Amino acid sequence: MERILFVEEQRFTQWWLRAIMILSLLAVIAPFGYGIYSQEVLNAPFGNNPTSTNSLIVTGVSVLVLVGLIFVIFVCMKLKTKITTEFVMVLFPPFMRKWKKISPDEIDRFEVRTYKAIYEYGGYGMKRGFRAGQSYTVSGKIGLQLYLKNGKKILIGTKKRQAIEYAMRKLSGTKNR
Repeated sequence: MERILFVEEQRFTQWWLRAIMILSLLAVIAPFGYGIYSQEVLNAPFGNNPTSTNSLIVTGVSVLVLVGLIFVIFVCMKLKTKITTEFVMVLFPPFMRKWKKISPDEIDRFEVRTYKAIYEYGGYGMKRGFRAGQSYTVSGKIGLQLYLKNGKKILIGTKKRQAIEYAMRKLSGTKNR
């Protein structure tokens, strides 16, 4: 019978990421808003090669929708980690639709370690490092490093260092690994 040993859900909550998204929305609204204001209220053409106000509105709304969708994707992104008596599982919606399941039989060894997301993997998210292997991270610098028997490496970010280490020891059936 499958028993849950560990569950964690993390989201992108960095203040600077939200600031970038808000500034991006403002960077879209400001020029198009001013262009429409300039042409409709001031009766002055906007730019060197002015277009119609309707074209400005359609283009502005289209770009705003695109930036808004990117913002929604960032808000919806999360890293879900679950360790049961049967598997280590990771899910990164909306980019992964199915849980990635790793059986204890596939794992050669593991460690909970400090990592450098930008240096090792090129940043946070679902990444593949040149030598470091696959990573699933959203923030922080602590992760569960899995060394698989097939030579692959997988890093799963966590904010619960002790709990994930305890769960992995239970899963592997060892006291020290």
